Amino acid sequence: MKIALYIKNDDDELSTLLISKIGEYGFEFDQDNPDVVIFVGGDGTLLRAVHEFANKINNLSFVGINNGSLGYCCGYDIKEVDRLFNDLLNNNFEIKPHKLIKVSFNNETLYALNEVRIENPFHTLISDVFIDNEFFETFRGNGLNISSNFGSSAYNKSLGGSVVLLNSDIIQLTEIAPINNKIYSSFNSPLVIDGNKTITLRGDFSEVVVGYDHLTLRDSTINELLISLSELTVNILYKSEYSSIDQLRVNFIK
Repeated sequence: MKIALYIKNDDDELSTLLISKIGEYGFEFDQDNPDVVIFVGGDGTLLRAVHEFANKINNLSFVGINNGSLGYCCGYDIKEVDRLFNDLLNNNFEIKPHKLIKVSFNNETLYALNEVRIENPFHTLISDVFIDNEFFETFRGNGLNISSNFGSSAYNKSLGGSVVLLNSDIIQLTEIAPINNKIYSSFNSPLVIDGNKTITLRGDFSEVVVGYDHLTLRDSTINELLISLSELTVNILYKSEYSSIDQLRVNFIK
C-alpha cells in the first residue's frame, strides 16, 4: 500500500514521524500516486486534501487524524497513530463513500465535497430555480447553498439546514438570507432532493461569487449553473466502531 500525507500547516516534525511510521509498518510513502491519503488537521484539511488529489479521486481513500481541530470526518485522534497504521495493516476499518457535487457552467465543470454556493452579499441576488428543468421559484436574497449529505453538517447547518445522516445520495438546497415580505417571498426552508436530480440556477450572476468548498470563483459571464451529484466518489476510512451520532455529539454539543 502506498500512502501520501496532507498535513495542516506543513508540520515538519509530525510529517517526519508519520513517514517513519509508514516505513515501520511496511507501507510505501508515495506523495504522487498513493492508495491512501492520511490528512492531519480537521474537516477543512480534508477539503483541501480532496482538491489536492482531485485528479486521482476515484483510485484512493482518505483517512483523517484529528489534531485539535473540528474533526467530524476524522476517524482517528492524534494519540491513535499506531492504531491507525495497525488498522490499515489488518484492513480493520469502515469505508464510507461520498459522491462529489458537480457544478457546470460555460462548458466548465467544478467539483465539491461539501457544497456549492452562489452569493452576493452587497446586492440582492435574483435567481430562477429549476429542479430537473421544472420551475420551482424565483429566489431573492443573499445567496443559495447546495450541499451533499456529507456537507450537510458544514455551512448548510449554519444556515439552518438539516444534518443528514442517511447513506442515501441526496442534495440539499438552503437559502441564504432570503427576502420575505408582502411583495416578494421565497420557499424559506431547506429542501432535501433526491440525488439523481439536477438543480439549475439562472439569472444575472455577473457580480456573484461562486463558492465550492473552501474555493471561490468570479466569472461575470455566468448566467446559468447546473448542479448535481457526480460519479466521482471520495472514500473515507474510519475506525470499525466509528459512530456518526457520537461524532455529532462530540463536535457540536459536548
